[in-house]
Amino acid sequence: MTDSNPFPSASGYEPEAGASLSPAPAAAAPPAASAADFIWEVVQTLIIAGLLIVFFRTFIFQNYVVEGQSMLNTLLPGERLIVSRLHYLVGSPQRGDVIVLQYPLQPDRDFVKRIIGLPGETIAIRSGQILIDGRPLPPEDYVEYPSDTSMEPVQLTDTEYFVMGDNRAGSSDSRSWGPLEAHYIIGKAWLVYFPFKDFGLVHHEDLEPVP
Repeated sequence: MTDSNPFPSASGYEPEAGASLSPAPAAAAPPAASAADFIWEVVQTLIIAGLLIVFFRTFIFQNYVVEGQSMLNTLLPGERLIVSRLHYLVGSPQRGDVIVLQYPLQPDRDFVKRIIGLPGETIAIRSGQILIDGRPLPPEDYVEYPSDTSMEPVQLTDTEYFVMGDNRAGSSDSRSWGPLEAHYIIGKAWLVYFPFKDFGLVHHEDLEPVP
């Protein structure tokens, strides 16, 4: 009586008697990277990281510190803002947007204001009431420090905006130095990130004149 193999190989093939099996040789290890290669990779990584930072600061986000009281109580002195440049690369500024801009009379200074008038509109103020093409804006509940001053009608060109601070009684804005050319707009205020108790998105109003 002959014994049968209870565990046949998976392929059904068994080596001939006397045949030997040896493990396959291990693959040769790649040569170790030289110190120069490592340093070059680090330099490349730093260059790419630097370019990304420059790209984001130039075209996407930029941070600012609020100075002065012209935007009370929407923005407070000392708050730190992140401003989005991307918004106006893909869209147009809208009425009610809080923006950072270059001060037209001194472009190396940056201001933060709210857009009130859009290109092509006529803006007037009567005892503190803003008129857009003769129609009044609805009550601006975010304005805690109103002003009762008046202003003769100003016709905006196709590239001009009318901006004002939310602290109407204490803001230098388009009422004093005129309409803002579009190319002075830096970006849209997006986020207050410091102090932490004030952390949150900047509130932009939906302002439309009363029909």
